[in-house]
Amino acid sequence: MNINIRRCMISDTHPIYELCHAELGYDFPEAQVESNIRRMMGEANNLLLVAEARGEVVGFIHAHNHEPVYAPPMKSVVALAIKPEFRKQGLGHMLVASVEDWARETGAAGVRVNSNENMNDGLRFYKSMGFEYIKTQYNFRKMLKKD
Repeated sequence: MNINIRRCMISDTHPIYELCHAELGYDFPEAQVESNIRRMMGEANNLLLVAEARGEVVGFIHAHNHEPVYAPPMKSVVALAIKPEFRKQGLGHMLVASVEDWARETGAAGVRVNSNENMNDGLRFYKSMGFEYIKTQYNFRKMLKKD
């Protein structure tokens, strides 16, 4: 199968929205996904790539800078999703390898990723790519009210 990895375009909004909803479980308005894509496309600290097969978007990856004061600069994979019928064909490896290339090109020390503990396929996938388990942690969030 011929796979093309390329930078995201605005026209990729709907398939990315569908992947976020169906594969990652995020219920977020499509219009906001488009707005976020538009913003991220113009920022050097974000990388948004899609995987195309047979002319359709079948996967995507989003990564951004992770630059804490307590560690060397890295890239962080924020989201990776592949349509189920296209898994286990190397697309995820190709997308992660593209983020690793971006990390090298920009002088980052490595790539990090957080994965839900219930996503067993994802955990196995990242381990197979050479990622090492560091720790389990809680994620907190506080949504701000608009005045």
